[in-house]
Amino acid sequence: MKLMKTAAVLAAAILAFQYLPEMLNNRQVNAETENDSEIVDALVTGYEGDADDPETFKVITSSQPTSQAVSSAANLVHNSKFDNCMKLDCIDISVYQGNIDWNAVAASGVHYAILRVGYRGYDAGRISGDRNFLKNIQGATNAGIKVGAYFFTQAITVQEAIEEAKYCIECVKGYPVSMPIYIDIERTEGSGVNGRLNRANLSIKQRTDIAEAFCKTIQEAGYEGGIYSSKSYFLDYLDPDYLSTKYKIWLAHYTSQTSYKGDYQLWQYSSTGRVSGISGNVDMNILYSQKVNFAQDAVTIEEPDTPVKPEFSGDGTITFESADPSVATVDAEGNISGVSSGTTVITAFSDNGSRDTITVNVDFPPAALLNYSGMVFQQLGASEAVTQANVTLSSSDANVVSIAGDGTATAVGCGTAIITAEDSAGNVETCNVVVSDGELTPGDCNADGIVNAIDAVYILNFSAESAVTPEKRQFADSYISLYDFNADGAVDAVDASDVLTYSAYAGVGYYTN
Repeated sequence: MKLMKTAAVLAAAILAFQYLPEMLNNRQVNAETENDSEIVDALVTGYEGDADDPETFKVITSSQPTSQAVSSAANLVHNSKFDNCMKLDCIDISVYQGNIDWNAVAASGVHYAILRVGYRGYDAGRISGDRNFLKNIQGATNAGIKVGAYFFTQAITVQEAIEEAKYCIECVKGYPVSMPIYIDIERTEGSGVNGRLNRANLSIKQRTDIAEAFCKTIQEAGYEGGIYSSKSYFLDYLDPDYLSTKYKIWLAHYTSQTSYKGDYQLWQYSSTGRVSGISGNVDMNILYSQKVNFAQDAVTIEEPDTPVKPEFSGDGTITFESADPSVATVDAEGNISGVSSGTTVITAFSDNGSRDTITVNVDFPPAALLNYSGMVFQQLGASEAVTQANVTLSSSDANVVSIAGDGTATAVGCGTAIITAEDSAGNVETCNVVVSDGELTPGDCNADGIVNAIDAVYILNFSAESAVTPEKRQFADSYISLYDFNADGAVDAVDASDVLTYSAYAGVGYYTN
């Protein structure tokens, strides 16, 4: 009995193929109501089809006959909600497309493909794999084409849908699947065949539960889940408003301007497309991919070591690039860090072909070029690393302080000198250095062995500079002790006055024995 049934189904498939042109020519379609109309897909030459494959008798409801279906994306009218989207060519593939030259497909400009993983038989209900799936996913990914997958369901229970999803997950494991994995749910009938999903007479909720169970299982495994169906099936047999809030929607509607009002991200507009590398017809789709876009036109960074992440949106893999890394850098997540004052542009690139820019203004004082603004050497031959930055160093008096190539300053003679540091951006900082071969007397700011009016001038200059740029004045304690003559913790005019008084008394011998 089983053999007789299988033979009958095969005979029906052969008859469908033999009389397909006549069937298509005689088919009548109501463009207003778009009620279910049967379109039996032609089998590719050289492939006889599996007896229980529901795609052999696939039904797609359209507003126009297959012979008039749109075959060129140039003729499409897109919904205004996709104005900020890239419109990308995408094909969907099964064993019916035969052997494919994927390099030729990629060279033609098609960089997205959804591959059939398998199907559940429309009669017996067994899961079968698409004969060419492994060959297709390997060929497509090797050619640099981004892939998704779909499974032609005939599930009539939630448990069967979960089983189909797990089958897909096992099949795609190890491959770079970056697009969703869809459940293909639609009517399957033709040439006397009525699929098991049709015969089950499920409610809208039951069919919606089946679609959701599949997608939920897919997403729990780390992939995106989606639902494929025709416009009429979405509207008459599913709850697309609910499903679209959680999962991707792939709409089949063969027309140049779909009237479908619901959400969708992928639109199958023709089954009669032609693509280099594929013999015969192929389903054509438009993938709507949001362009990358910064929410702001510009951003200002005022604090060093405080990355800023501007808000941005966009689909696909997004990378970032700074036009001038010496001003600001950007990491793989879009975090922008200021390096030095100036202006640069950060560009975000999506692999869907879109890009956007944001102007970055960096406005903060340069990082400290020198470790100290003032320091004291109390022993000849003493040395100190005076910087951690990549700068050019010089000494105003190499007979007092010498500078080595590694940024080390060495005391070589008694007296005072100024070390100057300059970076590639022209930022300059200085450090006042006092060198003595022994203990220094407080107030002897120039280390000449005498506390006099010259030292008072040093103290006044020190006080003025510290008041103007306190954030830069980092002095060694021993250096400050020379200027803080009265040891009150502040270097100010009082210290200068005390030094002058001390000098005057010393000049008349007040401090001599």
